Amino acid sequence: MALWLKRLLKHFFSNSDPLNNTPTVSWLLQNRTTRTGKAALTRGRTPTASLYRMYEYLVVGYIIGLRTEIEFFFNQPSWAVAAIPDPEDPDPQRYAILSVLPYYLVNAFNRLIERGLPRGSPAIIAGDEAERELRAKGVVLEEEPAWASKVPPLTETLTIPTSSGEIPTEERRSARFLSMNIIVEEPHVLFV
Repeated sequence: MALWLKRLLKHFFSNSDPLNNTPTVSWLLQNRTTRTGKAALTRGRTPTASLYRMYEYLVVGYIIGLRTEIEFFFNQPSWAVAAIPDPEDPDPQRYAILSVLPYYLVNAFNRLIERGLPRGSPAIIAGDEAERELRAKGVVLEEEPAWASKVPPLTETLTIPTSSGEIPTEERRSARFLSMNIIVEEPHVLFV
C-alpha cells in the first residue's frame, strides 16, 4: 500500500482497536467510488465486526457486499441477533446506523426461518431425510438487541446518496432509518 494512503487511513481512524478503526460516515462518503466493490476495512470474525462491515457497505452503496455479509452472519448460528453486544460507538452517525442494521437482520433471517430454513442449515438440502430433519427443528425467531432501541436519533439529518449519487426519493427511503433522522434508500437485504 502506498505510504500516502497509509497516512490518509491513519488520519481518519481514531486508535488501534480494530472496531474503533472503522471509518467515519463522512470518510466513506468521500471515498465511495474507491471503496465500492472492495472488502470492508473492518476486520474480525465476531458479530460486532460483521455489523461494522454491514455499516461500511451500506454507506458506500455496495449492496452485494451488504447482502453477502448478512448471509455470512446468517450462517453463524451461534450469533443470535439479540445477543449482538452494544458497540457503544462514540460516533453518533455510525452508532445510529449500527442501531438500525439489526432490524434488517431480523427481517431477513425470520423470513427464511418461517419458511423452514433455520440458521445453520446446509447450503444444499439433499433428500427427504435431510428435509425432515430441518422441519423437525424448532422455529427460533430472531429479535433485535435491546440496546438498538435506546440509541437516540441524530440531531442533524444524515443523507446517504443512492449508488448513483442521488438523494433517495421519498418513496424509496427507509422508514426505519428515517426514524433515526437518516435518509437512505431502503436496503435490499433479502437473500435466497
